Amino acid sequence: MNQETIEVLADAIKEYYGDYELEELCKRFNLEIDYLGNHPNHLKLVHKLFVQKEHGTNKQFLETIMPKLLRRCEERILNTTWEVNVFDEHMLPQLKKLQGLFAGNKKSVLQPKSWNRFYTTLEELTEFFSKSKTALTIVDSRIGKATLECLDRIQTPIRLLTVQGQQDSGAEFGRLLSNFRARAHDIEIRQHLKLNDRFFIFNGRCWLVSC
Repeated sequence: MNQETIEVLADAIKEYYGDYELEELCKRFNLEIDYLGNHPNHLKLVHKLFVQKEHGTNKQFLETIMPKLLRRCEERILNTTWEVNVFDEHMLPQLKKLQGLFAGNKKSVLQPKSWNRFYTTLEELTEFFSKSKTALTIVDSRIGKATLECLDRIQTPIRLLTVQGQQDSGAEFGRLLSNFRARAHDIEIRQHLKLNDRFFIFNGRCWLVSC
């Protein structure tokens, strides 16, 4: 089991299970929890589970917790606004892959598929985004004219989360945005005080931007 998969499950358990609830669940399956200060060491717990995942209680624990994690992730997406649930939308496809492991589809989790794509022109990016069949979520510290040009062929809803005050100058960007919406695009823009990552989510995948 690769380290990335272990970290994904540890993050999911930490996010969707409170300390007390996790402790009670571990007691039910006779699992010992190590602690970091006053809180469970989620990473160490998941590592032990995967190292001995064929052990009876470990396997039962994983088979019990996975559907609940997936359901709680989906419920949060349904019941919160999109700028709040960026973490959940990022987590959802990864949890679905993990669930495949415990349904017998081991290959998809043990050897997750990944792609590196390199684009140098606006037309290449426009073509890539035009394949969106679901809502497109973009998290980026800077948006502007080039951003909207890349999205011009998208037919699905677009959601942009950016840093406050980082888009192109207000009046000019407002004009560009009005023209973009006039071409029948459904777009929402929200702002946050601080963003560290750049990525976008659509068609059940999360793409990280490296530059």
